[in-house]
Amino acid sequence: MDFNAKTVAITGAASGIGYATAQAAAKLGAHVVALDRDTGALETMRADFAANGWRVTAVEVDIGSEESIRHAVETDMASFDSVDLLVNSAGIVSRGMFETTTGDEWQRVLSVNLSGSFFCLQQMLPLLKAGTGRAAVNVASLAAKRVSYAGGVSYTAAKAGLLGLTRHAAFELASVGIRVNAVCPGPVLTAMTQRAIPEEERRKVAEMVPLGDWLSPDDVAQAILFLGSPAARMITGTSLDIDGGLSLITGASFESYQRSRQ
Repeated sequence: MDFNAKTVAITGAASGIGYATAQAAAKLGAHVVALDRDTGALETMRADFAANGWRVTAVEVDIGSEESIRHAVETDMASFDSVDLLVNSAGIVSRGMFETTTGDEWQRVLSVNLSGSFFCLQQMLPLLKAGTGRAAVNVASLAAKRVSYAGGVSYTAAKAGLLGLTRHAAFELASVGIRVNAVCPGPVLTAMTQRAIPEEERRKVAEMVPLGDWLSPDDVAQAILFLGSPAARMITGTSLDIDGGLSLITGASFESYQRSRQ
């Protein structure tokens, strides 16, 4: 894959899958637009990229806010003539059980994990139309097709909605040559995952995966860049499972699901 002279905009770029995707794209020659709300992490990222000779523009934004996204695109990205690939990777995890999930928690998770992806794609549409790559990839989850053991009902609902958004956007935007796809990662060992799940539970998850291990963020990043590259020029409206074969078997017990929240 060659992203030389391409512009790749990535939300949630300062950590996890977003950061891995930013690194992978930069190594392939891309100018990365890193969108994240963590200013400290963005500064660290900017320094790391500069040390490696990679191009990055850091943009502070709250993906859960339509106004913040619009400001970022119209102001912080005003100097960009085009975007070749948009990666919607920003996400947060809910922890409550169904009966205890609050309205605020529900709204916040959906605003970041679902609505934010819609508004980013909508606001960057003129830039994507002007680009040569003309692709967007939404980071959903295996939970979109099953349930989340790390997150709660709002996380599962948001990720399932993201697949619907992917299909509908792909259908409409095909008329202007823009492809929209999604990836559905299984268990990815990110810093957020390590904080959310105890070590013993992580070991049990690895034993459940047919390929015997958690995914790394880079495993997902490589799939994202494939879908955003010319190699996938006739692929749109799809979701790619990246799960080590976990979707081939049944999940953990409900007891372990409850224990992870205690």
